[in-house]
Amino acid sequence: MILSKTPLRMSFVGGGTDYFTNFEADGKVIVSSINKYLYVLLNKKHDQNLRVSYSETENVSNINLLRHELIRETLKHFKLNKGIEVVTSADIPSSGSGLGSSSALTVGLANAVGKFKSKNFSKLELAKIACKIEVEKCNKPIGMQDQYSTAFGGFNKIEFKKKGVIVKKLRLSKNRLKYFKNNIMMFYTGINRRADKILLKIRRNKKQFKHFYKLINLVDNFEKELISGEINNLGKILDENWAIKKDLSNKVSNLKINEIYDTAIKAGATGGKLLGAGGGGYFLFFVEKNNQRKVKKSLEKLEQINFDFEDFGSRSFII
Repeated sequence: MILSKTPLRMSFVGGGTDYFTNFEADGKVIVSSINKYLYVLLNKKHDQNLRVSYSETENVSNINLLRHELIRETLKHFKLNKGIEVVTSADIPSSGSGLGSSSALTVGLANAVGKFKSKNFSKLELAKIACKIEVEKCNKPIGMQDQYSTAFGGFNKIEFKKKGVIVKKLRLSKNRLKYFKNNIMMFYTGINRRADKILLKIRRNKKQFKHFYKLINLVDNFEKELISGEINNLGKILDENWAIKKDLSNKVSNLKINEIYDTAIKAGATGGKLLGAGGGGYFLFFVEKNNQRKVKKSLEKLEQINFDFEDFGSRSFII
């Protein structure tokens, strides 16, 4: 029996530039994995059928009958067409959350299959396999930051070039990383959404081209302030990033989401954003320590999620 443990991810700036590599500038994002995980249990079944359990349970005799697209295509990719059981679980609500859970599932299942077949995939290989399955085989209108961030783990700047993807670990002092972490708050809106539908609308919107270079500049500014500048300026950068994201599609935000954001800002947050494509999921806010109690009280109807950054990426174990 194999168990894989793959972190969810928190994207700060640059999201959306990871699926465009035909500009003069390269796409880039700043992202970190967090200590909230998606688990995949893989086991050989006693018969030749397939059993897959997620929010639903499927028992089928033919792999083509599996409704869960990512699991189906990942198993087909590795030619595991029968006699397999797959069970998934997560630490927090993750489906449609903006935390990269779909890619964490694909990466984690690929990692588990690798261990099952006595193959030790590198982090780079896991990310590439997940991209191939999601983007090519499942035809998802997504980029590549989720696959690389959940496979590699850590606090990274990821660059998307025509020739490939470069993962650069950000060299932050422990004190600066701790200060940054202690000044951000995460809340669950309780609203789940289909990220692929939102991303498809964004990709069809010509405004994405207008905003590409703005997002790239925000990534560079965020990196500079985070590593050696004034960390408290990061809230303003997140605020600008959120304004750009909302302009990409009317599906990114709505009245309820705008109300949550405005409430947090009035209570003392200096900036924030919905994680992922938008439309729901988790809100991230930059809030200096002396304002956090007030922000938490103003958003008391939402669940605050305690988290930390993690540095391992996807791992698999024989149990």
